[in-house]
Parts: sequence; structure tokens; C-alpha cells
Amino acid sequence: MNQEEEYAVPDEQGSERSLRAILSASPIGICRVRGSVFEWVNDAMCRMTGYPMEALQGKGMDLLFEKEDECLRVSDSLHGGGYVETTLRTKDGALIDVLAQAASVDDASRIITVTDITYRARAEREQAKIGKLESLGVLAGGIAHDFNNILTMILGNITLGKMYMDMDKDKAKDKLSLAEQSIARAKELTQQLLTFSRGGAPITKVASIADHLRETAVFALTGTGVTCRFDIADDLFPVAIDEGQINQAIGHIVINAHQAMPQGGTILIGARNVAFENADVNLPAGRYVHISITDNGIGIPEEHVDRVFDPYFTTKQKGSGLGLATCYSIIKNHHGSITVESTLGVGSTFHIYLPVHDAPSLGERRNREDMTKVIGGNVLVMDDEEAILEIVGDILAYHGFTVDFARDGEEALCLYQERRYDAVILDLTVPGGMGGQEAMKELLRIDPAVRAIVSSGYSNDPIMSDYSQYGFKNVIAKPYDLEELGEVLRSVIAEN
Repeated sequence: MNQEEEYAVPDEQGSERSLRAILSASPIGICRVRGSVFEWVNDAMCRMTGYPMEALQGKGMDLLFEKEDECLRVSDSLHGGGYVETTLRTKDGALIDVLAQAASVDDASRIITVTDITYRARAEREQAKIGKLESLGVLAGGIAHDFNNILTMILGNITLGKMYMDMDKDKAKDKLSLAEQSIARAKELTQQLLTFSRGGAPITKVASIADHLRETAVFALTGTGVTCRFDIADDLFPVAIDEGQINQAIGHIVINAHQAMPQGGTILIGARNVAFENADVNLPAGRYVHISITDNGIGIPEEHVDRVFDPYFTTKQKGSGLGLATCYSIIKNHHGSITVESTLGVGSTFHIYLPVHDAPSLGERRNREDMTKVIGGNVLVMDDEEAILEIVGDILAYHGFTVDFARDGEEALCLYQERRYDAVILDLTVPGGMGGQEAMKELLRIDPAVRAIVSSGYSNDPIMSDYSQYGFKNVIAKPYDLEELGEVLRSVIAEN
């Protein structure tokens, strides 16, 4: 018996028939495309899209896409090979998620395989939804806990303040001061949520970062067993910052450093002027203030270093994982950079770079010095909340201003046409009425020199961070106190 078996070698025609049979039998959609036109499609591609072979052959790829720009994106991604995930529209109008991969045949033609990943993609989306809901649950629980504590302190101190009013006025004053401090904590918490949830466009002013570093660190470490040393240059350049947001970011990092040293230790905070001649991945070329915060704690495992700024990522038993994610958002929104380096058992260093802002001119400094000398004037306040109008009216009266009130933009316009005001405060949002942005457009038509201040509880509104582009002279975010409102008003009137 012959030990060798003989096999018939198929001719070219037979090889092509075999190849077509294999391609047709494949459960994965396969097509040959020249340019952006289908030359040939297999049965699986027809089943997947609902189109018969003759309806696809000779037709453009855009037949299967809802939007032309998505077809162009996919075509570009597959040019010369590669893969891309996209959504195709079937003959009956249904949408399916697919993974497309390509291999070049020649300069004009490609073989593209198309795998239906609809069920996988839907499962991933559902899992993502579940993950978000769980994360929101953790976040909501933390918010409720913090707010309930704050409200307890506010309510308790106001109640005690009222009780002591007739018995001991000094004690009553102390209790009201404590209630005021609790309200400031509530403001910080809401600002943190706004910063993280929508990016929190900063409302900046030019300042030195040195005092903020010292005050925030000392406050965050009060009552702990951790000490803080400072190595801050005397000649730091000024930076344009949202003071509340930057204090929040620094506070989070200092608290994080404290928690990394359960047995106590020392945190070193440094600040220097630096300049980069060439841009890198994180920063363009330019001048920056470099802030470093170093602890000698337990360190961060190498596999976690790249994730410390991810939302909801935390290795702590308690905590929502928002602290460092919020820091990252704040620094990025200040056009800066934040990174971390760490060694297990040695400690961690957070590096922050904030762009330098040109120092104010002599004229601007004089304006600031003269600001406190400007007292009195006529002010128009527009807000839909009656209680806020009453409070603002009392505050402004204390500062020596006379005040008129408007409940919406239309009423403000009518009052402004009757008389001119030294300053106008406009609330951005008026449910069911004309808000501050639209009212400002009309005021500028009436009086191009109008001195208006924009105010809102939505401090992440882009108008709040870029108010001058909308014609406003200054900005004040709710809630604000007596001194803050007086300072803003005086600055606007002083500029005149």
C-alpha cells in the first residue's frame, strides 16, 4: 500500500470558489470595499444589515450610516488597516453596534470585517449605569451626612443665639458667629459639588498664592498630630485664581497627606517661580508658580498612582473618592497642571503648576487703595426672591447706599429708563421671567456705560467666569456676606 496520499492541487478558479465559500459561510460580516463603495458582501453582512446582496453591491458605505460625518470618520479610521467601533443603521431602521476591522488589498481596496457587538455594548452601558448609580448613592449619602451636620450646627447655634439674646448678648453674638461659620462650610460643600459636577468655571481674581497655602494648610491640620513646614519664596509672582476653589484643592491634598500619616509626621509645602521654554504634555511654555506638597506617609502603590485623580476611586473605607478628582478639575480649569509621585513607605509629593498673571498696574493698585473711600450711591437690585431682596437691601443700607428693587429683567429695565443708577446687580436666573443675561443686553442698548454686577447661585455658569465678555463690570456668587458685597459694589463705582 502506498504510504503517500496524493492531493489534487486546486486550480486558480477552484481556489477562488473555495475562498468565496469560506467567506460566505463566515458568521462575521465581510465585505470588499473600493474607495467607499461595496464591491462584494457576504451572507452574514446581509443578515446583519437586512439588505440583500444586490442592494449593497455597488452602493456607498454611507447607506449604512445615520450621519455622513460618522461614515467619514469610520472610513478614515479604517484607511490602510486598523479598527473602529461604530453604529450602523439596518434596512428596517434599527441601530446596531459593530466593531469594524480592515486590511488593505491594494491602494484602493480593503477587506473589512464587521462584528455585531450590540449585546456586549448594551451590557457595558447597563453596567456603567449601575456603576454610576452606585457611585451617586455613595455621593448622595456623603452629601446628606455633611449637610445634616451643618444644618444641625446652624439651627442649634441660631436657637441658642435667640435664647441668649436677652440674657447674655456676648454669648448670643458668639453663637451667631458659629452659625455663620457653619454656613460658610455649607457654601464650600456646594462649591465642591458644582466644581466636580460641571467643571466649575473659576471666578478668578489676581492674588498671591502664599497666604492661601499657609492659611489653608494650618486650618486643615488644626487638632491633628501632623505639623506643617513651609518653604515659600518671597518673590512669588501673582496668579489669577478662584480663591475658594484653590483653597479647596490645597485643603484636599493636605488632608490626604494627613490621612497618609496615621502615626503623625510632617508635611512640607513649597512654592517657587519657574519658567518653561518648551511646551510638554501637560503645560504650554510660559511662567508658572510651582507648588509642592510632600508627606512622609505610607505612599501610594504603583498600580494606583495613575488612578488617584479618577472620580470615585478610593482605597479608603470611608470617602466618596471625589477629593482628588475635584482637585484635578480645579487645577485644570485654572489652566494649570497637577501630578503626583510616590514611593511606598517613603511618602508622596503632589506637584501643582499655576500660570503666572501679570501684576496689576500702578493705576489698578491705586483704584484698590481708594476703593474704601467710595461710600454711598444709588443701586438697583434685580432678584426674583423677595427674601434676598430684603437682605441685600439691609446690607446695602448699612454700606450707605440707597436701593431700588426689581423682581425680573423687565421691571429692572423700566426702573433704569426712569433714572440712572451708580450700579446694578442682576441675578442670572429668573424662573418664568427675563434673567440677567437678557436684561444686560437691553441695558447696554439703553446705556453703554451701565455698571452692572452679575450674581447667581450657579457659580459654574460660564457668564460668571467670563462676565466682562457679556458687558458686566464685576461678579458676585451667592451666598455672599456683608463685606464681600460692599467690596464688589465699591470696586465697580470706584472704577468710574
